[in-house]
Amino acid sequence: MISRVSIQNGKTDCGEVDEALCLGWIDGVRQSLDENRYTIRFTPRKSNNTWSRVNLQRVNELTSQGRMQPAGLRTLHARDRKKSGLCSYERATAKLDAAYEDRFRANPKAWAFIHAQPPGYRSTARFWVMRAKKEETRLKRLEQLIDDSAYGRTMPPLTRRTKSE
Repeated sequence: MISRVSIQNGKTDCGEVDEALCLGWIDGVRQSLDENRYTIRFTPRKSNNTWSRVNLQRVNELTSQGRMQPAGLRTLHARDRKKSGLCSYERATAKLDAAYEDRFRANPKAWAFIHAQPPGYRSTARFWVMRAKKEETRLKRLEQLIDDSAYGRTMPPLTRRTKSE
């Protein structure tokens, strides 16, 4: 599908995402054709796909407008409710436990480096440490983050690899 892009906000003008939601599909990879056009690949949603709060709210609006199709409603009701609202931009900002933060602050070079990074990097770094289930894994990740920060390196999950690696 090819459509126009609104230069002002980067959103589509044609409502193809709404149509996809109505039919139980999901938008995927966008590729630019030029500065005014792009393609989007749409695929059927699976029951284990993550649903953003934005899409769930939009589905409620589309339902009240009578636009949702049976296939779209089946897909909505078959979704894993535990995977709703889990998009990275929707999750709460992770915070380091006080003891972890104290440990981080004990290394001034590491602390200065992490605070010189963009907010998104800092949030992702904290989330990476705190999301580990086991305490030993959280501590290992914290130590790696502190060590990398002290040497002015980004943490491995956010380090871009070069083609030669």
